[in-house]
Amino acid sequence: MSEPLSGPWLRFVYNGLLLASAVCTGRKMQSEQHPFAMVACVVVGFSAVFGLLRVIFASGQPEECQQLRDITSGVLELAPLPLANMDFYMQSTGLSPIALGHAFFVLPLFCDLGCSLAKDRRDCAFSDSLRNLTILGNIVSLGFLAYVERNFLYLRMVLVMIVVKYGVVLVDSIKEDAGEDLQVCGTALFMHLLGKAVVSSTT
Repeated sequence: MSEPLSGPWLRFVYNGLLLASAVCTGRKMQSEQHPFAMVACVVVGFSAVFGLLRVIFASGQPEECQQLRDITSGVLELAPLPLANMDFYMQSTGLSPIALGHAFFVLPLFCDLGCSLAKDRRDCAFSDSLRNLTILGNIVSLGFLAYVERNFLYLRMVLVMIVVKYGVVLVDSIKEDAGEDLQVCGTALFMHLLGKAVVSSTT
């Protein structure tokens, strides 16, 4: 993910919102009842902390902290949605093969991390294709569950992830290097909706 153009203070605010949404969502749930959603909160929280540290200690040059930027971008794109799907399907069907099948995201996540660490995002066509297929599959899966359960919150989460996934490309094409802000803010909104979905499932 390229360096955003919003400036360090706005990037600090965006990552602060992401951290706050992850913490607030995590406080709304019990880990034994929503283990996968809790893991999503932890993963997103750590990504937000690394984003804050990058803003504080990096000078803002595009080439600085490139690997950390790529890693946090891959984690934010690949981890929260499949983990949320695992939690939602577990609430709906128990620990079924359908729920556990979403754990497949770990493979593209490792491929993406390897590409960021070892190849500096060069020659990563296979990793990028696997990442795109994983996100698309999880979007479709959550959309299917939203339709079956007539759950409007799930549908809103689907729409947010569509904007986060495909809006980044559009935003970057309109204003070069501006996609990271959309991803961070979109993920913060996704986590907020995740917290609302968890609360609604327990009431």
